[in-house]
Amino acid sequence: MADLIDEYARHLRTLRRPATVETYVDLLRRLDHVLPYGLAECCHEELIEAIYVDGRAPATKALYRAAVREFYRWAADDDGPLDFDPTTRLPRVQVPKREPDPISTEQLDDILGRAGSPYRVWYLLAAGCGLRCCEISALDREHITYASMRITGKGGKVASMFVPAQVWAAVRDFPPGPIARSTDGRRATRKDVRDRGNRHLQVRLGLRDVHMHRLRHWYGTEMYRAHGEFVAQRLLRHASPTTTAMYAKVASSALAAAVAAVPLPG
Repeated sequence: MADLIDEYARHLRTLRRPATVETYVDLLRRLDHVLPYGLAECCHEELIEAIYVDGRAPATKALYRAAVREFYRWAADDDGPLDFDPTTRLPRVQVPKREPDPISTEQLDDILGRAGSPYRVWYLLAAGCGLRCCEISALDREHITYASMRITGKGGKVASMFVPAQVWAAVRDFPPGPIARSTDGRRATRKDVRDRGNRHLQVRLGLRDVHMHRLRHWYGTEMYRAHGEFVAQRLLRHASPTTTAMYAKVASSALAAAVAAVPLPG
């Protein structure tokens, strides 16, 4: 079955961005391992049992469902290697919208003060520039100058950003090539940046409830609070202001100040 998943991954790379391919393939391999006869011979009921596990987060269930449905649409196509699709009646998963959950400025100061190499640079890029893990993975030293940074984001979209002085000071002496490297020296994948970055935060620094994306949440919240929705949307590189509004958790003190500033007569 591993060969079939590899074949599907090659097909998926022509349609999806690398981070999605990586996630889907990882989930498919996990399912193939836990299913009694693997993905090549499973039935609807076995998929239900493997995906809709009690205690599993709704967002994770939804990802499993999406990955396996797309796999079987390819595998059970007219020219596909399988002649059945057990996903036709998989229940939909209701995923509640998550409120942004930024770390505090005090936590960020603590993280940057204690983080080791190479993690401190990753955290600076997430909190100081709002970079996602996939964007940190794609970033090369040649993409950064003292004034600007070229970012390759979701869907391969390229954007230019200003560079904070602290970030430039941290990366200017890096050698050419990837900013984030795996333990063997090659470019770190998005998953590698996420998993290793989270492990350093949670295990080495003892911050059990902190993960990489919460640093980006901090950046979005601070930009929104200081400069408003339009600037935050541009800097977070969101296509829709609705997404920015979900990221930007305005502090209660800022809300109170806004209410107090309403020019009511009398």
